[in-house]
Amino acid sequence: MAGEEEEEEEEADEYQDDMVVSEEDDNEEEVEDDIPRGESIVELESDEEIAIAPAAAKGSRSAKGHQSKPKGSKALTMGRGFGPGHVQPPSRFTKGTGTKMRQRGIEEWVKGGQEYRFATFFGPTEDDIRPALQTRNYWHTQETLPSRKEGHLRRSFWITDAAHAKEENTTRKWYEDHGRAYFEAGQTVETLSDGCGKEYMVNSGPESMNLLIGDIQKPQVHTMKRGDFMSTSKPFGSDPKRRGWVFNLGSRISEAQWAPNEKGGTQYLAVAVQQNQTEQESTEQDPADTQQNKPMENPRAPAFTATKPFPTSIQIWAFDSLDNGDLDYSTPPRLEQVICTDWGAPKALRWCPVGISDSAEGVDGSTVHLGMLAGIWSDGKVRILDVSHQKTGDGPQKTQYIRYSRAAFEIELPETIPSCIHWLSGTTLAVATASGVLAIWTLTRLGMFPTADSQGSEPFRPQPWFYRQITHTYILTLSSGYPSRPQYVSTSAADGFDRLFDLRSPLTDTTCSSRGRMLVLTQAWHEHTQSFISPDEYYMLKHSLIRSYHRNVYSIRIDSSITSCATSPVHPCILVGGSDGIVTASNSTMKVLNTKSRPWQLPWFMHEWRPPVEMIPMKIKGGALQAGDEMSGEHPTVGKTNDVVTKAPATNGNPDKTATAPSNPILNQPLTRITEGYKAVQPGVQYPDETMRYKEGAKYLTTYEEQSAISKLAWNPNLKFGTWAVAGTNSGYLRVEDLGD
Repeated sequence: MAGEEEEEEEEADEYQDDMVVSEEDDNEEEVEDDIPRGESIVELESDEEIAIAPAAAKGSRSAKGHQSKPKGSKALTMGRGFGPGHVQPPSRFTKGTGTKMRQRGIEEWVKGGQEYRFATFFGPTEDDIRPALQTRNYWHTQETLPSRKEGHLRRSFWITDAAHAKEENTTRKWYEDHGRAYFEAGQTVETLSDGCGKEYMVNSGPESMNLLIGDIQKPQVHTMKRGDFMSTSKPFGSDPKRRGWVFNLGSRISEAQWAPNEKGGTQYLAVAVQQNQTEQESTEQDPADTQQNKPMENPRAPAFTATKPFPTSIQIWAFDSLDNGDLDYSTPPRLEQVICTDWGAPKALRWCPVGISDSAEGVDGSTVHLGMLAGIWSDGKVRILDVSHQKTGDGPQKTQYIRYSRAAFEIELPETIPSCIHWLSGTTLAVATASGVLAIWTLTRLGMFPTADSQGSEPFRPQPWFYRQITHTYILTLSSGYPSRPQYVSTSAADGFDRLFDLRSPLTDTTCSSRGRMLVLTQAWHEHTQSFISPDEYYMLKHSLIRSYHRNVYSIRIDSSITSCATSPVHPCILVGGSDGIVTASNSTMKVLNTKSRPWQLPWFMHEWRPPVEMIPMKIKGGALQAGDEMSGEHPTVGKTNDVVTKAPATNGNPDKTATAPSNPILNQPLTRITEGYKAVQPGVQYPDETMRYKEGAKYLTTYEEQSAISKLAWNPNLKFGTWAVAGTNSGYLRVEDLGD
């Protein structure tokens, strides 16, 4: 009994030692702070050194490694507050067998409550933790979608108004003093006629699309021509609560980005669809380009090879708003500008996050200046365009086709092609490549734009101030902690690792995540939790916090692979799209701050595409379909977008009642179905349905049609219009809607 009591006393002393930080430890941490930034701090202490250590005096460590308490000293114990004297993470921890390591950073968080969690994720001081608590208290009522009435639109607590204003003033001053002249001198544009401009908008998609949309009991089939649009409230009897538009752009939506326009009454959306070389163009350049290669068997490796130039376009759509920021569903959207280029297909587009002015319409309203647009084209070059167009008058705005033949800022990287781009500030652009190189340019530096002396036979190439091989494989995504942490850059590569770099010290201040088993094709910075979000192989969305990047916090789960995600700088709601066509909204802030919280998920809509029935392996038997499937109708006639072709017969909710099978013209054409009106759910991390879990060592997997997948999601970054969202699909279906109330 006496031996057991001594062991219990020793365990109690060890526990007390862990909860007490002496003045000696404080002095050790002060020494670490004096070490210059960029140098590695790693000290190893072997078991032999600890074993032969002399007997410890009062106030020092004993031979057993215990910290003794000096007589009369004041110990700093763990309290309930978040002050700097209350949360002091230890600087020593055990790694491996018999090895103690001290390094810059913190101990892995494996125990403790909210105090340890906040200190690990955000920092040990009160200034570090205060924004997290403010975020929790401000948005605790927002479960899924943001609400304008409840005041959910606000910029992050992690960045002050003064810092935001300084960023705007610095960017706008540079543009007015130097940038405008650089773009006017180096950028060549011309206006095309309607006939010539429409040739740049040709894509390989079908001329029309059948869309099944509306009430679940009475869906309607609408036929939409390529380029047509329709109100989201039309299939529901002009419901005023549904404020949005659906488009048929014909081919896969490869990009959709909102332009910065904080105080303008019109919001502008840049959209790029998949465009390929025509058969005639490919034959003239190289007959081998017309060969249809099997998947993964293209000898040209298109992901690593630049294409030859061919005509493509970027569409600029305009959406009007009401005085309170709601989307004006009574005014149809307008295709105001088409950016025509001969540089190949646009692969990535990013607007400069800082607008050139508060309103894109300007003071006189005769010119619409949208700002700087950076993009990657398939010819292997990165360009920055200064996008603007003229108003046509008091009548309806006509589409202007503007051809850009030369860009003022153009980048071509040696022996590789760019794979992704990202703005680190209003004047700094980062570019990642297929060879694992990260390069960064700042427009305010000298030598970024060609001058009169540099106009020669050799192409002008601006030199980056940062150029480093950060990985040895293809970089898939690139993101930064802008606006609060622009110095942190996160990437995902084809080797399965996500990497985080601090540009102030990229050699030493770097870390990587655990290796994944799938390609991460989407990544975003979540400002309100100070984390980078990305998908994993378990159909879940993970948060990688900058202070705990190697560990993951899982928040959102869907039933298929995540293909796209989007965050907003003015509210914490996250949009997630999957390969099955689902788009889900959730606020995962509470899950990051409290591991016991189960976030709500609200599906926005479900997009499903099927080929002609004759191409589906499973055939219809008996000529009848169950209620809820495609209903009978006549051959759809191509016409106005609001032409209702078929209506489903009423079944009064009876699942056993059958309906006549659709006619052959309907079945012989592809069909897109949109369903909405789902309830919010709390799925948790594990699958509640047993059919989705592992059985007998295997798991049921579903293969979805490629055209059903969600290809692009984006929130409107402007504060007043932060509830506007856009979703693009592989079938060419584009949806723009105001999701707030």
